[in-house]
Amino acid sequence: MADELIEGEVAGPEALWQVQSWTGRALQLRRRNGKANALLASIPLTEQGVDALLAGQFGFANAKREWVCGPSENAHALLSWGMAGRSPMDQAASLRGLLAVWFGVYCDIRVYARARSAQGEKLMSRLGFVPLGRPDGATLLFGSTGFPHRIAEKLSVRSNPTTEEHYA
Repeated sequence: MADELIEGEVAGPEALWQVQSWTGRALQLRRRNGKANALLASIPLTEQGVDALLAGQFGFANAKREWVCGPSENAHALLSWGMAGRSPMDQAASLRGLLAVWFGVYCDIRVYARARSAQGEKLMSRLGFVPLGRPDGATLLFGSTGFPHRIAEKLSVRSNPTTEEHYA
């Protein structure tokens, strides 16, 4: 699915499952009607992982155990390694997943992401991310400047317009 929906190089199944085995929390799939329709791969990084990312060493096929946090380790940053959806609704679900993980678990650390398209760059800008250059020589890396509360609120209202009725 990632190969189909994300421009450029993506992590292969072996790399994704290896990182998932180390972290226990890196890969989330959203299924509808028995079919995966949204993907979110978020990797909690160690201090060494942040250094490797900023040095352009952390790619899609070369994750190292010392760069990612296991379940009992404290993360120094979060890397949004991949995010995609088959439809606009699925894309919004993937973004809501990233925001939920970011706010609920990693609210006190920086989030990094690479944008592969003009649409991705616009999304990074809307989320308050700033461009950090191209450490790997190819893909623009962005870093968060704080949690995007306004965007999260809009997504919450759009995805569940009757929330106030249920909780009033």
